[in-house]
Amino acid sequence: MKKYISISKTVLLAVVVLALGSCKDTWNNHYSFKETESKYPVAKLAETLSGIQGYDKFCTALSTTRMCDKNGTPLNMTYMDLLNEDQFLTVWAPSNSSISEELWAQYTKRDKTAAEHKLIGEQFLENHIARFKHSVGAGTDGRIIMLNGKGYSSKPDAISGQSYHADDMNIRCSNGVLHCIDGHLDFLPSLYEYITTAPEYQDLIGNWFKSFTVEELDPSRSVAQGINDNGEMVYIDSVMVTSNRLIRYFGRIDSEDSIYAIVLPTPELWESEYGKIKKSFVYGEKFLNNDSLQQFYTRFTMMTDMFFNINPKVQRYMPDSIFSTLYSAEENRREGKSFHIFKNPYDKTDGLFGSCVDSVVCSNGTIYFVDKWPYDNELLYLRQIKQEAETYTSLSDFVLKQYAVQVIGDEVLDNPIQVMRVYNDKRFDWDASYYINNHLKGRYAIKLVIAPNSVDSMPNYIHPRITFTTPTKVDSVLLDSNTVQKVEYRPGKFRTQTLPMYLVNDMHKLDTLLVGEVDLPYCNYDMNQARLCITLRSGVNGSNSVKYSSEMWLDCIILDPVVEPDPIVE
Repeated sequence: MKKYISISKTVLLAVVVLALGSCKDTWNNHYSFKETESKYPVAKLAETLSGIQGYDKFCTALSTTRMCDKNGTPLNMTYMDLLNEDQFLTVWAPSNSSISEELWAQYTKRDKTAAEHKLIGEQFLENHIARFKHSVGAGTDGRIIMLNGKGYSSKPDAISGQSYHADDMNIRCSNGVLHCIDGHLDFLPSLYEYITTAPEYQDLIGNWFKSFTVEELDPSRSVAQGINDNGEMVYIDSVMVTSNRLIRYFGRIDSEDSIYAIVLPTPELWESEYGKIKKSFVYGEKFLNNDSLQQFYTRFTMMTDMFFNINPKVQRYMPDSIFSTLYSAEENRREGKSFHIFKNPYDKTDGLFGSCVDSVVCSNGTIYFVDKWPYDNELLYLRQIKQEAETYTSLSDFVLKQYAVQVIGDEVLDNPIQVMRVYNDKRFDWDASYYINNHLKGRYAIKLVIAPNSVDSMPNYIHPRITFTTPTKVDSVLLDSNTVQKVEYRPGKFRTQTLPMYLVNDMHKLDTLLVGEVDLPYCNYDMNQARLCITLRSGVNGSNSVKYSSEMWLDCIILDPVVEPDPIVE
């Protein structure tokens, strides 16, 4: 019996082996990649490609175009030389018929400039070559990343919609694989490449955007040697990485793995709006680098809501609304505004994307061109400036105390507010100076928000004074009192407004008092030291102290931009 069982196991094992062999043949027939060894001898990619008819234009371009280093300097090595190297590559050779005569003349030009070598290499040749071995066939759906970083969808019978040529695919070479396609792979620039290389945008935005590209040491990938005598880390193998500081801020529009949208004004609209917006960013001739500051903040303002990460995981409310990359939920809650948010972006009438006059598809997103300014400037840059009273700066002759107020007269506030109790323990009158920063050049309506004094139950009697400090010589910082002049706005007629001699607040509400409208001669946006000073003086004395309180409960000071309406075009 034992012998019978042993024989049965042997027979069974033989059957299984035969069955597996049969299955393996079927499996290989289904999933293996046909390599045309009988048609082409195994050789280097360069030799194999040169022997295939109908693809000599690509071969000529490979032979006449030199590879470039990261600085764009041509090397003593052509792309055909690359196909003779030992490293494994995969080539998708475009057919002669897919290359126009115009492109053919450009690609095969003998005396190319350095820029032409770089351009043709990156946009044509490297667009058809990938590292490593990539066979195609059943079960090979995926994404191929070419030498230039562009990604293309791969199907069993085509790549990015370009069909493979008959049996000329999966051609095995000693240093890679060759596929011949009936067409060619169109080069799609990334969003970053488009805005920095398109001729019509280079002077407007492209060259400026590229100027923020820096090369920096990557400590995590570098090999450290130790600390030198100056206490600095020294590296024996330094890895440098290139990055762009604006891209860090606005979003990875250079990444092929991202998907963004850009709203780009036409060149005519860009120049028109640039001319308007730059008037708000005038720092003054005596201010160091005033022109550079003006150009930077004008361009930066125009780009504030230009970039959108349209990944569905980020834009959870599409298509109903979309927000730009600078959106901050915390900022909107704090300010009670809808900064950087756009409703119905794909609406054909007035949607941010839908109403565009043209669009361009890039490798990592879409550019929407607009010929009408799509932004509300009061949300973009002409914003209200609100300085809370607790951010005081002068403490020399008065006392400031913080007090929480939730109920004011008959008014119940949604949330308690913080007010500053401004008073002097020894006298009725006092001066409190507040320095306001981050304003633009132009007209502002200056307002005080004062809470009623529930202790004294009397209003305040406040005399406002506004001064603006301007430098009289070039310097990078504000100067001392010997080298500055002050523009002082005293009570009296000023343009269409009159600065009041004294302000009296309403005791029954959180009162907003208009001090007046003033023209600020210069911008002071993003500067370390303020030039605008608002001084509040108590006008209470012994004779009127029974009528007015010398203690002010100040909530905040507000500067509202006074926006002139656009002229009506008939």
